[in-house]
Amino acid sequence: MEIQLSRREMLFKIARLLTSRLLRGEFALARVPEITAEALYEKMQSGQRPLLIDTRGREEFRSGFGHLPEAQSIPLMEIVVGFASPSAFKTKVKELEEQLRAVEAHQHAEMVTICPGGGFSLVAAEILAEAGFTDVKSLAGGADGWFKKGYPTTKEME
Repeated sequence: MEIQLSRREMLFKIARLLTSRLLRGEFALARVPEITAEALYEKMQSGQRPLLIDTRGREEFRSGFGHLPEAQSIPLMEIVVGFASPSAFKTKVKELEEQLRAVEAHQHAEMVTICPGGGFSLVAAEILAEAGFTDVKSLAGGADGWFKKGYPTTKEME
């Protein structure tokens, strides 16, 4: 099944879904499967590396504890920052559009969304699934759970 939406239509659908889910406080969406840090680590060690989408803000992605190796930063959480003004929201949506272009080619590949604690990545996974991505999971416990297990991370300090 091909994604029938244009890039812009897909982006605005994602933005609308994200906004409505956040405003209603819908963070646990049962129809999106989760993967544990242990299962993801084992999968990565066996060479079955899924596409990792880190939804945290850019600053958090680059510093602090860092991020999972080879994770792509698509900071869906930063759309929330844009709620303060229409121009800020438009800027964040435009930035997100650019980042989603790289992911479009992977609509049938296994994908794991990551956030700080595991709740927001469920929202992100649900949104990507509704946009036509067919094998999306959320990292249970988020990046925090990964870090607590002591699994490898990458830091991009500026």
